[in-house]
Amino acid sequence: MYTDKYGRTWEGPYQFSASVISANAPKDTGLYQILSPAGQVVYIGVATGDTIAGRLGKHVRGSGNSILAQFGNPDYFTFVYYRCDGQTAKQIESHVIANEKPPFNLKNEYKNFIPSIYIH
Repeated sequence: MYTDKYGRTWEGPYQFSASVISANAPKDTGLYQILSPAGQVVYIGVATGDTIAGRLGKHVRGSGNSILAQFGNPDYFTFVYYRCDGQTAKQIESHVIANEKPPFNLKNEYKNFIPSIYIH
């Protein structure tokens, strides 16, 4: 089990590979996170129109997120998941992206963003 800093208990971690995903990821809605070997969240995603297993399967096969598709060795990473309804999943994802800024979730156009008008 994996517990995030907000006290939610996620299932996993499991190796981020096609065989492990098909054996362990649920066919339910919710959230999933990709973790570095150090346990850092590098990506968070929601599975609302698809299942957690379906979304993770797409990522490990190279579709769904261009950054995840470029992993040289996806087995290096692990994944965890949290079963919940779609609205809760979107709220948690939004909060984590805004506050934790997982590196593989950031959009390229925001990479050099400076959040202050006083710079000019």
